[in-house]
Amino acid sequence: MSYDESAIYPVEPRHRVLSFLDMALIWAGSAIAVNVWYSGSYLAPVGWMQGLLLIVAGSAVGSAIFAAAGVIGAEKGIPSMVSIRGSFGIRGSYLMSVLNYVTLIGWTAWMIYINASAADLLCKMLFGVTGFPLWIMIGGAACTLLALFRAEGWKWFTRVSVTLLVLIALAMNIAVFSGGGLDAISSSPAGGMPPSIAFDLALIIPLSWAPLAADYMRFGKSVIGSFAGAFIGQGAVNAWFFVTGLACALVFGLTDPTVYVAEIGGAAFGTFALLAIWLGTITTTFLDIYSANMSLVNIFPKVKEWQGSLLTGIAGTAIAFIPWMDAFVAFLYVIGAVFVPMFAVVIADYFVVSKRGYDVEALYNPKGRYWHWRGLSVTAVASWAAGTGFYFYVQSCHPGVGATMPAFAFTFILYLLLKIPKKLLERAWARN
Repeated sequence: MSYDESAIYPVEPRHRVLSFLDMALIWAGSAIAVNVWYSGSYLAPVGWMQGLLLIVAGSAVGSAIFAAAGVIGAEKGIPSMVSIRGSFGIRGSYLMSVLNYVTLIGWTAWMIYINASAADLLCKMLFGVTGFPLWIMIGGAACTLLALFRAEGWKWFTRVSVTLLVLIALAMNIAVFSGGGLDAISSSPAGGMPPSIAFDLALIIPLSWAPLAADYMRFGKSVIGSFAGAFIGQGAVNAWFFVTGLACALVFGLTDPTVYVAEIGGAAFGTFALLAIWLGTITTTFLDIYSANMSLVNIFPKVKEWQGSLLTGIAGTAIAFIPWMDAFVAFLYVIGAVFVPMFAVVIADYFVVSKRGYDVEALYNPKGRYWHWRGLSVTAVASWAAGTGFYFYVQSCHPGVGATMPAFAFTFILYLLLKIPKKLLERAWARN
């Protein structure tokens, strides 16, 4: 039972090649993305100073939960969908894998679509030619190829690409904040959005990476390095790009960064910014493709790692021909409704109920302790369903309150209230 046999099995020490810096760069690459910039612009109604504080707080909280979800992979060497078998059961993980696969296909398609939009605008600015469908194919092929590289390839790619992206992003920030930009930002009115909604939006993007965290943190050289790299890389850069999006919206009144860089930023700035958008979507999207593949392998362990990534990349590229921009914000809330309660259960079970003591071999054994009831943990599924319902309740009945953290806390506490007494009774019964 080893990673060499199937990607679903635990990663051996010789495959754990990602240092703290490598882990930080991988997750920084996931946050240097147009969707983060785009989302930051939606916080413009809260104003500059309050928006800045809420972005930092939301990024920190969301990244802490995301990195905690990946600790299971870092400690046990297992991928994300296997890590939820302990709480949801082996068959329960299949249900979650299907949901995760569908979600990641959507992310893949949307990001490839944005990638093609940026590349098309860049070519139009530089050469006066367009070719949007061609760029969809090129972007999809590039992201799929990276997903096939595995950990050793990701390490070297991110060292080069993310370093380049950071330099470009710094130049973009200088352009936005120079001249009268800072004065315009500071003088912008505030008060059009409840702070809890702004906080919710800032934390939901890093938290939405929780279903992928263990897929990459299992390749880390150390648990502490993996956690710290994931937390800092994702949290710091997510906050940075949220702030950049907020600043652009306050200065120029635009929410779509591709429109901003093409029409207002000027040719030189637009070229660098569109290059950052193009490269940033690649550093993000290959993660979606690989983790969607791991959801597939969780259900069908005989599917080889490269086969799943290739299939997912082709499917995501095909779907990218459908416009996704208008549905993006609603899509984020769907992710929160499904995966926030799910990982509240996973984190509660691993850290509190099981005290980080999962039996790795039993996670793969249909006759073992994690089979629960016919492959499902009724307690976990019920808590997850209740948490999802609670999320929608808060969102619809209390629209001025962000739903993400209330749903996480509700599900976390509910699961412990249901699970701990049951476990104590089981232990008492075993003694007698």
